[in-house]
Amino acid sequence: MDHEVISVDDDLLDPGLLQDPFPYYRELRETRPVHWNERWRGWIVSRYEDVYAGLHDQRLLADTITPYFQTRLTPEERERFALTYEVLNSWPVFVDPPKHTQLRKIFSRSFTPKTVQTMRGIVQSFVTEFLDGWKDKQEVDLISDFGFLVPANVIATIIGAPREDLHRFHKWSWELNELLHGGVGSPQRMDRAQQSIIEFKAYLQGLYEERLKQPRDDMMSWLMEVQRTDGAITADDVVYSCMLILNAGHETTQIMIGNTVTALLESGQWQRLREQPQLVKTAIEECLRFNGPMKGTMRAAAQDMKIGGVDVKQGDRVMLLMAAANRDPAQFPDPDRLDISRNPNPHMAFGHGIHFCLGAPLARLEVEVSLIEMTRRYPNLELAGPVKYEPRILSRAIEAPLSVRLR
Repeated sequence: MDHEVISVDDDLLDPGLLQDPFPYYRELRETRPVHWNERWRGWIVSRYEDVYAGLHDQRLLADTITPYFQTRLTPEERERFALTYEVLNSWPVFVDPPKHTQLRKIFSRSFTPKTVQTMRGIVQSFVTEFLDGWKDKQEVDLISDFGFLVPANVIATIIGAPREDLHRFHKWSWELNELLHGGVGSPQRMDRAQQSIIEFKAYLQGLYEERLKQPRDDMMSWLMEVQRTDGAITADDVVYSCMLILNAGHETTQIMIGNTVTALLESGQWQRLREQPQLVKTAIEECLRFNGPMKGTMRAAAQDMKIGGVDVKQGDRVMLLMAAANRDPAQFPDPDRLDISRNPNPHMAFGHGIHFCLGAPLARLEVEVSLIEMTRRYPNLELAGPVKYEPRILSRAIEAPLSVRLR
């Protein structure tokens, strides 16, 4: 295939590109908005209009797992990693209608805005607890001393898993996300991810057995109630759904907390939010637009098609780069400036269309409560060390430690 070579480094894991990908995104939008990245072996779509259309286009399949297993693995590997495939193929994020419609139904009752608001008390108690732990300290790691703790405890409490097992969820999620987010890892990434899935599944099956005898007012019990009324939903569907919620529900929110606080501090908007706390909701949306937790999402072309006037072949990988679309000047005036009062703000940090992130209301709530409490307690908070990003293709996560000085 003959593709034009871009003038900047096309390595998506280049250290400079990881630290500041936005000049690269700008060049893509302006010169080749649908660009073949030879190194990644796929198309990168960067303009708002095209990314939005792609997120709504049923010819771009969310199931990128099946083609990977069918074309990139040997028959022996397919057999060896059958459980990994089974689990990922049960997560709504990786499936298409009609299966997606059925799986999404399992979650829909659990993450309505009304249900999420009832979780505010849980969120507030954990935010208070972990910020109280900062007393008498001059410097903390925002990620390990807060960003991980709050969402992990909240999601474990909501699911009904004991707090003392959090370190296990974190390890399992880390191994899974190294595989799913395109991390730089050893060839054993799939082996480690599968081992985590085996342990995660066994653990959650234990909770499931407990709930069969003694249901509780928690999300696993709610999902089991949906299962009882819908014969098409299996026990494995419930277990795998809880695995997805525990995985996505703490890692993505952890990234969002780190990126949001960093964006506010680096842009000098922390003090403004402290003085105008009524702007907290628009501030969160603006930080999601400006430096959200996910750079993009992957799709596979179901047929030969055109994207932005460019021919894309059936089976081609396509990355819809929301982080580039969210800085498109055709959609956002002065897009490289962070303005916490920006409104309207139709960013796509959580995706769009049928695969829009179900946990978005909970993530927003956790960040809202955290920002209100942190700006109140620490009006002069400042970064105390370098901000370095994890080497991942799809997510944009700051590496621990993210040192902040308490003032």
